[in-house]
Amino acid sequence: MREKTETGGKLMNHNPVLQSKDFNFYPVRKPKFEFSKDRTSKHWLDGSAYKTHIMNTWTLFFPDGERFFIRSIQKFLPVIKDPRVLRNANAFLGQEAQHAGEHKKTWKILEDQGYKIRGFVNFFNALCFKFMEKVGSAKMCLSATAGAEHYTSLIATIGLKTKVLDRAEPEMKRLWEWHAAEEIEHKSAAFDVLLDVGGNYFRRIFGFLAATIVFWPLTFIGAEILLWQDGLTFRWKTRLDAFRFIFVDEKVFFHWLAAFFRYLKPGFHPDQEDNMELSRAIFEAPEHRYKETA
Repeated sequence: MREKTETGGKLMNHNPVLQSKDFNFYPVRKPKFEFSKDRTSKHWLDGSAYKTHIMNTWTLFFPDGERFFIRSIQKFLPVIKDPRVLRNANAFLGQEAQHAGEHKKTWKILEDQGYKIRGFVNFFNALCFKFMEKVGSAKMCLSATAGAEHYTSLIATIGLKTKVLDRAEPEMKRLWEWHAAEEIEHKSAAFDVLLDVGGNYFRRIFGFLAATIVFWPLTFIGAEILLWQDGLTFRWKTRLDAFRFIFVDEKVFFHWLAAFFRYLKPGFHPDQEDNMELSRAIFEAPEHRYKETA
């Protein structure tokens, strides 16, 4: 649903970007995925240990990372001026809560498969939430959330556009397609809140750089920790899969590089990313019909 709302002939927000923006409104969906060790193999994505453990690392990020995003937005709900921004902010909170809950379910599978994940999760939480969240201001945490959402939209776009998820096992495929489609849907929610409450360019970029420094290094560190537990760190196939994932097939490095410099542009807005059709295609599929709330 797209809408541009006016009041008394004037748009409701003094920010020129928000004034001219066509808003995409979205619901909160409530899926109930059912995972089990018996139906999920160790390397559930394309038979590749490397690709699977990149995704598994993100699964370890998401529950507490999504709750951080929720906290960073909730602090500003009382002062958001534009009701359209507020509407999408509340939907964002609902979607992120669902993501946290569904991904947390998969932790048990990893532990049942013998992976030791708690040490990495505790390190990630200590760095991000016991240190960075404590020392950063509310607006800095909000700008870090907006920057992180740029990356979650990016990886969602890569996953859906390259169809790498088509090679995942069924229930994991549904989980990641649903999550990816919603990341694309709400890609601008945190960014719009930042615009509404007066976040300037330098604050936006500082938060983005903080998100970059945390997200990408810990992604690859987490994957290597899981590969080490598999005993596959130095296998030729593992390193070839890594090279192909980063530079050849999914081309993650080149997509990241382009996305990084796009975000640095003073006039950047997430809605400039042409990926919404990928999200719509997922939710038109019969296997992605879910109970919805406003």
